[in-house]
Amino acid sequence: MYAEESSGGLGMFLVYGVFAITLIVGVALFVWFLKSQKSIAEKKKSEALPASGQSEGENLARRSSDRAAGRSSDRVAERAKVPAAGAAVPAAGATPKLATEVHEQKLPEALTKTRASLFGRIQSLFGARATLSDSEREDLEEVLYTADLGPKTVQDLLDHVFATLKETGETGFEAVRRELHAKMTEIFETTKSPQNASARAELNEGSSSSADDGLGELRIFAAKPAVLMVVGVNGAGKTTTIGKVSSKLAARGLKVLVAAGDTFRAAAGEQLKVWTDRAGGSQVGDGAGLVEIFDPANVTEPSAVAYQALEIAISKKFDVVIIDTAGRLHTQKNLMEELKKMKRVLAKLDPSAPHETLLVLDANSGQNALIQAKEFHGALNVDGVVLTKLDGSAKGGVAVGITNEVGLPIKLIGVGEKIGDLRPFDPRAFVDSILK
Repeated sequence: MYAEESSGGLGMFLVYGVFAITLIVGVALFVWFLKSQKSIAEKKKSEALPASGQSEGENLARRSSDRAAGRSSDRVAERAKVPAAGAAVPAAGATPKLATEVHEQKLPEALTKTRASLFGRIQSLFGARATLSDSEREDLEEVLYTADLGPKTVQDLLDHVFATLKETGETGFEAVRRELHAKMTEIFETTKSPQNASARAELNEGSSSSADDGLGELRIFAAKPAVLMVVGVNGAGKTTTIGKVSSKLAARGLKVLVAAGDTFRAAAGEQLKVWTDRAGGSQVGDGAGLVEIFDPANVTEPSAVAYQALEIAISKKFDVVIIDTAGRLHTQKNLMEELKKMKRVLAKLDPSAPHETLLVLDANSGQNALIQAKEFHGALNVDGVVLTKLDGSAKGGVAVGITNEVGLPIKLIGVGEKIGDLRPFDPRAFVDSILK
């Protein structure tokens, strides 16, 4: 009996002991957890302090830059305030990162991929041979077709090359390259837009940068306010192009109003404002112009936005109105009709408006860009083309096709992200860059 009592007491002792140990371990784990959380919080705080100290200087610099850029309360550009012509973006002040980068791509550098897909492959086709056999002539035709020149353009080039070589008796690579160069240059020269000498002289007066910024090709300087309408499919680079053109115009000392006419896409106004902010902030000096955005609240009709923007531009004496439009596919006939309506509505205020309609095309689209050019030009009688993203494309040959088959001049080209990378189209320099 004594043994049984002794055994029972030992069992209770073990139970209490296990309970006590479990309790102690639990408390210890809880204390450890609290300490570890405190340690993590202190570590984060200590890591944040140097960063905060570092960013304080950066924030101070940014605040100083913002003040220099004249960012007033109007800079916020709230949609509800748009009836007062939107939020002004003063043109004087600190240059944003986009404009401070000094390196701008040279044209041959930007067209490396296009040159490789055309000139490089033609050169490889010849190799060390002095002439091409009949089958190799077919290979030459294939090279041209796959360079996105367009079927009619390829045939025109081949007809010229072989007819000329037949007359001269030449057969080598250099002769083929020379005649392709001559024919392409001729194609571009036939659509080169005539310049209004007096308007351009007046425009360039007193501006050292105006002579080579490409804007002299645009018919927007004879009227005040002049209306520039920018069209194209989504992703082609319309917003970027508008920002860069705005910057160049402001650099000439002009007042620019940008109308956010893409009412179909929710973020279009905000995206456009980022670029107009950059455009306004990139201009320095007393003679710099001004860039404002007009993005009215609760207006879903693109034509109404365009009409109101032109009204404001007339009353406030803006020099240029740039109208952004919804990115639309050339196959969407109802949306193309909306663009036609916008042109008719603008003409009610100014029968000559829009004074320039620019079609923005992505060079990466290749043959699709050629199709877009035909459809947009057929519907809107486009004045010229901005060919963007040439720096990342192997399909820059489409520029020749657009000019030859649609009859549209390439007025500006985009070869990078910086403002200076939107430049005038120089036909000879372009052909040199892809065939040398």
